[in-house]
Amino acid sequence: MNYLVLFGAGKRCRVICKLLKCLKYTEALVVDNNVDKWDTKIEGYVIHAPSILLKYAKNKFCITIADEVTATSVKELLCIVYGLKPENEIRYNFLILELLKNNSQIKERILARTDLIHEKKSTLFDCYNGLILGGVEAWTMDICANLLKSGNDKTYIISDNGKYNVPLDLVGHILYANINHQERFSLDSINNIIDVMLSKLPCHVVTCTTNEIMVAAYLIKNIYPELINIISVVHNSNDRVYADYIDFRECTDLYIGVSMDIGQELVSRGINQEKVLHMTCPVQCSKELVREYSTNPMNPIRLGYAGRIEISQKRMDLLLKMIDSLEKKKVNYVLKIAGEGSALQDVCNFIEERKLNNKIICLGKIDRSEIPDFWQAIDVCVNIADFEGRSISIMEAMANGAVPVVTATSGVREDISDGENGYIVEIGNYEEMADRIYELSTHRDRLGKFGQKSYDVILNKAQMSTHIKFWNRVLNNLWD
Repeated sequence: MNYLVLFGAGKRCRVICKLLKCLKYTEALVVDNNVDKWDTKIEGYVIHAPSILLKYAKNKFCITIADEVTATSVKELLCIVYGLKPENEIRYNFLILELLKNNSQIKERILARTDLIHEKKSTLFDCYNGLILGGVEAWTMDICANLLKSGNDKTYIISDNGKYNVPLDLVGHILYANINHQERFSLDSINNIIDVMLSKLPCHVVTCTTNEIMVAAYLIKNIYPELINIISVVHNSNDRVYADYIDFRECTDLYIGVSMDIGQELVSRGINQEKVLHMTCPVQCSKELVREYSTNPMNPIRLGYAGRIEISQKRMDLLLKMIDSLEKKKVNYVLKIAGEGSALQDVCNFIEERKLNNKIICLGKIDRSEIPDFWQAIDVCVNIADFEGRSISIMEAMANGAVPVVTATSGVREDISDGENGYIVEIGNYEEMADRIYELSTHRDRLGKFGQKSYDVILNKAQMSTHIKFWNRVLNNLWD
């Protein structure tokens, strides 16, 4: 029988199986090499031992393992041991698109709504996770508010049904969709988003990740290619993100990377150079830098971190190790941490155990209006992340004269010249970060010099007016 073989009975496999069930697709075979899973079920599909693949070596197969390195080694093993053909592999995200775009119910849903086409084109921005105050969401709300002010009255944000304090500028421009965040690529979520988009055709859809909003736009575009354009703004830089965008390349008309590094990486992985642009996100920046620094070595040097308090990506575990290094070096410092996240309790426990309550202060989440004041009272911005797209938090710090001491994530070299307006250390090197902070604490004259140069860099490139001109050019040119 011509079964679709799914290898790896984990979370991603469950997503596919749920989708197969909703689409009434029964000809699937789930396989896993974990003996404890054999003969159990995942969403109604029996999980088999790999030996069954000897009977289905010529079938189409999908490896649902998320880690790219592991997935590649598994593929090699399956082809060598069980005779699967490399040309029969279907990539995970591509499989999702194929299943959905060939579904008759979705096609009928889209075709039934042609009466909703308007004369004026809309622009729909993706806020899939809701109107929370993350960096991407803040950028989305700011750019939409300013596009509206510039006369683009058909600018909207697609959000979930959460209860949020919507800024006055955006009232009437939030398109709510019932999105199930507990079920990735839920058919109900996709249909709900499709209905929202159909009410605003023709339109641009500006996505911020490879999610249900991108898929819904693609499904409409597959039927009405002349009525919808998809712009993928790539806000992050790691192998998983790039792999997903490559899988979804059929969806996207234009890619916009928030750093030059991202654009170059996309091109190196096969995206057409003509479809890739680069932008600098705007940040609030006063016309003149007026502030003070802790130049007296008798006073603590003021360190600051603003962002998600997480171990994954943000590496709060390494931040704590960096603090231990500062303590060993007897650096006179105070650290203020603004943000929330799953590692916050770990940070609080660390503070209590080390008796550092007078040196490390956790402020919790602060309002965006308070960000400039936060950084104005900080000498040094620290960021020890494993990866970023281009950190808005670092740019906001520099815009307020804080000296960046950060890891070499995507985009930092566009704004920071090592040893001139801040310091860049290798990913994961918390010891070197502590050394740089020690260096600044013993050479306080550098704070004002580096801080002014940081401010000058951001002032010259991160103005909202320039950003709006960029977006107007992008939106107008796509319809030419």
